Amino acid sequence: MQKTPHAPSFSSEENIKTLQPRNSPYWNILEFCRHIGLQKHPSGKLYWMARVRRFDGGYSQTRLGPYRTMQKHGLNYEEALALANEWFNQPETIAIASQPYSVGVNSVLNYSKTESRFTVGDAMHSFVEWKRISAARTYFETTLSLINHHIIPRLGHLPVEELSQPVFTQFCIDILETAPKRGRGNVEARVRLEDIDHERLRKRKKTLNTVIGLLRTAIEMSWENGDVDSELYWRRLRRVPHADTPRQFFLTRAQAKRLIATCRPDLAVLVQGALYTGCRVSELARLKARDVGGHVFGIYVEPMKSYRGRYVVLPNEGMTFFLDQVEALDDEDLVFKMSSGRSWSGCHKHLFKEAVRRAGLPEGFVFHGLRHTYASQLVQAGTPLAMVAKQLGHTNTDTVSRTYGHLCCDGLENEISRRFAPLQIAVRDPRLKRLRDTLQNKAEPQWSWPRKNRSKASGELVSLLRKREDELR
Repeated sequence: MQKTPHAPSFSSEENIKTLQPRNSPYWNILEFCRHIGLQKHPSGKLYWMARVRRFDGGYSQTRLGPYRTMQKHGLNYEEALALANEWFNQPETIAIASQPYSVGVNSVLNYSKTESRFTVGDAMHSFVEWKRISAARTYFETTLSLINHHIIPRLGHLPVEELSQPVFTQFCIDILETAPKRGRGNVEARVRLEDIDHERLRKRKKTLNTVIGLLRTAIEMSWENGDVDSELYWRRLRRVPHADTPRQFFLTRAQAKRLIATCRPDLAVLVQGALYTGCRVSELARLKARDVGGHVFGIYVEPMKSYRGRYVVLPNEGMTFFLDQVEALDDEDLVFKMSSGRSWSGCHKHLFKEAVRRAGLPEGFVFHGLRHTYASQLVQAGTPLAMVAKQLGHTNTDTVSRTYGHLCCDGLENEISRRFAPLQIAVRDPRLKRLRDTLQNKAEPQWSWPRKNRSKASGELVSLLRKREDELR
């Protein structure tokens, strides 16, 4: 897919003067799939351009006219913009062009009140406005996207008192059978519950519980505010029983070294930073020189997914690595940048995928797997889960325990063996090694139902899910 080069705003003559002559135009995004451009020829001539993204993924462009220089004929920015919009709206352009959409993340609930009764959409509106001021920006955006995609289209105009158990059950089945939303790509076909494979069912149940939590909390807030008169409206919205699948793949130190060796130099440094800290790529991309070794033997990570920043303590090797990276930098300089000088902003994905392929690692291994590798290593080495959670930026040990708790067994076994006072003279038993080898090679059970189901959820939906899990077993 063709990349849109970054260029300063064309509404300023000073910005235009800074553009270097070249054959290909510079582009500014007006809306996604709609761009205005400037072509600055080596001869010095400047022309306004416009382009659209086509349905087939390519681009079509047109020349609008010459750029107006001082005391000469031509088009200024406003005139060129008007001509670009005229071209965008021509029938022959509309016939080939993809639908435009605004730049940035949607921050508006897709609901407007049309009923006199208090609806689910009204409850979500109050909830969204509260989250707008109380939640971290990234969490708010993710939450709003889930509400707009799942709740508003299905339940938005339904009065809260009419959200009965059959309606709620059908709502849950719709979410389970609907393909996940990935950006603005084409939506996959719906898959019937009885045809969903184990892994997809596990992921869809996790999404469903998140959506149920949002719906339940919004209606609970409405009850607390006096907008609905019964707490039954939210108490009867049960989450489905579900157990997360523990992380089973993470890099060994040999694999990590092989991966680093296959990365190009700027990416290799970024990968090492992730392996030393367990940070997300977005956190590393924002890391500045002043955040290294400022208050602790480690780095400070600015708030991203929450309002809380955190300190990540480093081993000697990791601290040396980060000090080397910032040695010639000013305080406000980014620690990790691409070789071109640009910040890492999603550009790592295709590079990392290629490095994974060359290193002979599983095709599905992504950059976030380095964070899991970091956490897995600490847990296997016997680090208390509370410390691992603090390093990763989690508020408690729940996520760490669910995701990596199965890796504590080796540390627990060593502790028990070391501290248990023998009753008899120790004898080397070859069966013990065979048992350990067998257990290490034994995969976790492919099962997404919790071993102890304390959920009060019941009814048709739970029966359907239990039946489907039994079939997959």
